[in-house]
Amino acid sequence: MARYKRDRNLALSSPCRQLGRTLLRVSSSLKMSAAGVSDDINCENPKELYEKAEEYWANAPRDDDGMLGGFAHLHKPDITQSRNFLSGLHKKGFLSSNEYAIDCGAGIGRVTKHLLLPAFKKVDMVELVKKLVEKSDSYIGPNPSMGEKFVSGLQDFVPEKGKYDLIWIQWVSGHLTNRDFTDFFIRCKDGLRENGLICLKENLSDSGKPLFDDEDHSWTRPESLVIELFNEAGLTVVASEQQRLFPKGMYPVSENVRNEANNFCYEGSSKNQYAHFDLITLIYDLASLYLILCC
Repeated sequence: MARYKRDRNLALSSPCRQLGRTLLRVSSSLKMSAAGVSDDINCENPKELYEKAEEYWANAPRDDDGMLGGFAHLHKPDITQSRNFLSGLHKKGFLSSNEYAIDCGAGIGRVTKHLLLPAFKKVDMVELVKKLVEKSDSYIGPNPSMGEKFVSGLQDFVPEKGKYDLIWIQWVSGHLTNRDFTDFFIRCKDGLRENGLICLKENLSDSGKPLFDDEDHSWTRPESLVIELFNEAGLTVVASEQQRLFPKGMYPVSENVRNEANNFCYEGSSKNQYAHFDLITLIYDLASLYLILCC
């Protein structure tokens, strides 16, 4: 499952309105509001919220347009920059092996097919909605590098210990409460091979607080909260990059990498070199960003 969102604070005259839907719908973005009691991001019993999210995705069109909420034209710039980002991780020595990856919240396998399978010898998928997993068989087609397909929500999924060189999580972590977010990333740490990485590509809120979407029942977190949850999971950001060539007025998407060292590497939208910082500090433009993590 993956989507991109329009900033609800933009005027309706914005060109983005003509696009109809962002990874869910423009109309759903306009409904987004600060999380309240019934949509508490810290709620102890999120079962109903998770069930409503599953229902939403079970009824979404099972194609690229459905997975991108009506923004199928975002597919190419998304995949192109992600490929370049992975290549940069190899060149900088952050990612040393291409044996095994997993796509978390995979939907029909859009990222699996176009990004991970060409780059790794074996790729697994985990997806909550069984109908989307079934559709992935025809969408991806026969591929000897295709590994296991797990039907599970990320709040319940436990990666096999020491299995993956890369755990890719794109446009899905907003469905998790804060506690389940942290617990999932802790389990992901255990699922990494030596020198493995976790990559999160996610929407970011620029409001300073989490915003709740009452159509697909997910949150868009601010940067500060994402970093706080990473720290709670024992992860450190070591590389990030801003997503480019997306329409103006969209929410930020973040992609970061974690490492044992307390260094942070940032690649800005207009630069092709990494700058190193002693403190864990993220520098985002209000656009899409990559977060790469490892334990």
